[in-house]
Amino acid sequence: MAGRTLHQLDRTRVTYKFDASDPPRLEVEAAAEVMVETHDARTGQLKRAEDVMLTAPDFREPFPKTNPATGPIRVAGAEPGDSLAIDVLGIELDDYGFLIVKPDFGLVRNLVNQPVAKIVPVEDGTIAFDRLRFPVRPMIGVMATAPAGTPIGTAYCGRHGGNMDNNRIRVGTRVHLPVRVPGALFYVGDVHAAMGDGEVCGTGVEIGARVHLRLQVVKGAAREWPWMETPELLIQAASAPTYEEASEIAVREMIGLLGERLGLSPPDAFMLVSAIGDVRVNQACRSPIDVSVRVEVPKLNAGLTAG
Repeated sequence: MAGRTLHQLDRTRVTYKFDASDPPRLEVEAAAEVMVETHDARTGQLKRAEDVMLTAPDFREPFPKTNPATGPIRVAGAEPGDSLAIDVLGIELDDYGFLIVKPDFGLVRNLVNQPVAKIVPVEDGTIAFDRLRFPVRPMIGVMATAPAGTPIGTAYCGRHGGNMDNNRIRVGTRVHLPVRVPGALFYVGDVHAAMGDGEVCGTGVEIGARVHLRLQVVKGAAREWPWMETPELLIQAASAPTYEEASEIAVREMIGLLGERLGLSPPDAFMLVSAIGDVRVNQACRSPIDVSVRVEVPKLNAGLTAG
């Protein structure tokens, strides 16, 4: 919208937890655009591959120093029971990212005796993976609103959002997060220049970025779990310790969402998901982080169009 203020928030201060007691770094109106600068998963400290051990987070800590988030942003008028709708308008990547393989992290174990990192330049929309080149596919790994109770580390995902590592959180997607505390207290971080579904070694191309977002409050629209939409898809996210648990939650939530949007009975919605829906794995890298999944269902008619 012409004349609308574009709020700015830099990455000079980041956090490793989502916490309702955090003082906001930025306060914006109930419909605002923000440009937020984010760090990579190791807070900009892994500049040489040989520094991989020196910059490693300790998952024995309550809030491991990984996936730093920028924020929180307080959104005026947001109250518990509302939904915070976040439109991803742009993602501008830093000049290099990294990937890491660890002996005890990822779907395949013990390929290496100690962590091995690869630094990859990013230029002109292409990632240089040694002699190989492949196009960037930018996405945002971490989006969250503050939980009402105990703080949660930025490494973890759940009903608040968090480290969802959902490939659909990219330019053109609207993310819906439940508001649990006054002002919502929104955080963002953990951008990837590219990440395959599953993030099977535990990292995509981890990279710092500047993300352009629009934040809007939808009164009384909170759902239990985050969900997303594009012009073509409804997308339900969920996470749990196992794939079976996470996918059951996601499908149950999608059944409810289709009931709201199309007026379908639960059995009919279940059949529709089975007929045209896809269950996809966001992250499943055998780590301390829960398995994260999404269910995607095409929008069939006006009853499923974006809100």
